[in-house]
Amino acid sequence: MAPRSRRRRHKKPPSSVAPIIMAPTTIVTPVPLTPSKPDPSIDTLGFFSLDDNVPGLSQLILQKLNMKSYEEYKLVVDGGTPVSGFGFRCPQEMFQRMEDTFRFCAHCRALPNGLSDSRVLRHCKRCRNVYYCGPECQRSDWPAHRRVCQELRLVAVDRLMEWLLVTEHLNFTPGTWHNSA
Repeated sequence: MAPRSRRRRHKKPPSSVAPIIMAPTTIVTPVPLTPSKPDPSIDTLGFFSLDDNVPGLSQLILQKLNMKSYEEYKLVVDGGTPVSGFGFRCPQEMFQRMEDTFRFCAHCRALPNGLSDSRVLRHCKRCRNVYYCGPECQRSDWPAHRRVCQELRLVAVDRLMEWLLVTEHLNFTPGTWHNSA
């Protein structure tokens, strides 16, 4: 590749009659960091925005955690003392309650308690992460779900591995890592 020729650019000499513009000085006062009235926090807005996509989901999450309000939830998240009904008897109960919060139809956004007695939520057979209330919802959602199904399958495998490690059904001891060849 041939080297580029370097040309020097000459600066134009400043004109002898350059206009001088003076901007008026403005005094900037600092804005107080605390608003005069308390606004809802981003956490609160995020938690309740779940209801925009799936009506009733925030209440379902609180119900599964044995909590009555978002304030109780926020107290526990911030490291406070949980209320008396909060907690899980065993890891299996914790995982099941976490799984229950994901149970809603991915297409029509229906929660399990909003379905008729003859309908139940069934998960996608491939990824086992997304639920549908019927074959028509699954068919309608397939074009969008197809793009993420394989990745969600890996998430399901990861969740299963985590469950097996927590319940100690899968034990990785240091001796199992040696090469037997």
